[in-house]
Formats: sequence, structure tokens, C-alpha cells
Amino acid sequence: MDFDLNSLADTYLRQHATKSEDDFWAWEEVNRRVRSNDFDTAWEITMLLLQKAPDDALDYVAAGPLEDVVDGYGDRALDRVGKLFENEPRLQLALSGIWQFPESPVLRRWQGLMAKYGFRNGNRKPLSYHPDCW
Repeated sequence: MDFDLNSLADTYLRQHATKSEDDFWAWEEVNRRVRSNDFDTAWEITMLLLQKAPDDALDYVAAGPLEDVVDGYGDRALDRVGKLFENEPRLQLALSGIWQFPESPVLRRWQGLMAKYGFRNGNRKPLSYHPDCW
């Protein structure tokens, strides 16, 4: 099924805000796209969600699609993050909202970004803190 990405993102965020069962299809579709083994598709919907998310939903997108993209695509995802998030404090904050397992192959690289963006040295408060990955 083909969806307009803006409508998909809007419905995904609305479903989070309202918990409407009628909109749950959007969560399912975003999840399907993020886990589709198509990095460009996963990246596109995730970035759109990050751009559209109100501040009170940024953690929801970070702990969902963004975390899944980093987990699923590893270095490839962090290569894009390194290029696009450099001067984007809000996107950096979103990245601080993901959790990485100690055995993640990109944990050290993610921790390096967290230090670079000021989350590991106390200058900035991360969106979400989990002791296993910080």
C-alpha cells in the first residue's frame, strides 16, 4: 500500500497523542518501513517524524523509529547522523533519547557522538538516560 509520507507522519504522531485505535495503522506502517531492510525508506520516514514531532513527542520518535534505524542499520545510520545532526541541536537531543545495548556494535560510536554533542560531560541533559548505554 502506498501512503503519502506527510499524512503517514501526521497520523503516526496523532496516534501517539490521542492513542486512537483508528490511527494505529500508522504505527504499524512506520514500523514496517523502518524494518523493511530499505535504509533510504527507513531514514526518510524517521527524519520526517523527527522534523514534525512536537517537543512532547520527540522522545517517542527517538525511542521508536530513530532507535530502530540505528539498531538496524548501525554504522550506515550513524554515518548519516554525523553529517546531518552536526548543527542541529534538536536532532542531537533526539539521538540522546535512544538506548543502545552493551553488545551493540555501534555503542562506542554513539557514545562518542553523545560526548561530542555535550550529553556525556554534563553540559546537556539527555532526552533519556539508561545506565547500560551511557
